[in-house]
Amino acid sequence: MNKDKALEALRRGMSTEIWGRNFYKQAVERTQSDAGKRVFQSLVDEEETHLDILRGEYAAVSGQDAWVSREEAQAMAASVDPTEIFPEAASAGQLIPPDATDEQALKLAMDFEQRGYQLYTEIAGQADSAEAAKVWKWLAQSEDQHYAFLQETLEFLQTNGTWYFDDKEKPIFYD
Repeated sequence: MNKDKALEALRRGMSTEIWGRNFYKQAVERTQSDAGKRVFQSLVDEEETHLDILRGEYAAVSGQDAWVSREEAQAMAASVDPTEIFPEAASAGQLIPPDATDEQALKLAMDFEQRGYQLYTEIAGQADSAEAAKVWKWLAQSEDQHYAFLQETLEFLQTNGTWYFDDKEKPIFYD
């Protein structure tokens, strides 16, 4: 994948994470349950971490034409303002219908995570360096873990009528 394609892939990734963050922020606002709010807030935080990594990789690839570690990318994140790349993302409309139930919001979130997983898996398959592939595979794994967490939460909500949230386990695990 040449530099232009890599930057385009990073822009697509940033767009995905921005919309995901916006979605989960809206979910926090509309969910009545405190446990539900914690679930969605943890996902806001995860999406922000992913966005920071993509911002830093964008800075590295556009400047040095090289991929960096996740830690280095997070340190470089502030040098890229995603609202300059995606000004429309700052003013996202209602992503969750106002009359959606908590279960429907979880299903929408699962669909969103599944699309993110598919995007990152596709891009990982096109990566031409081990460093790039590592970033995309990590992001795909993270989206898969989000999906599994949301699915477990949905199943718990459907069977027990309450939100599931384990303070000891988060929806994502760093390696």
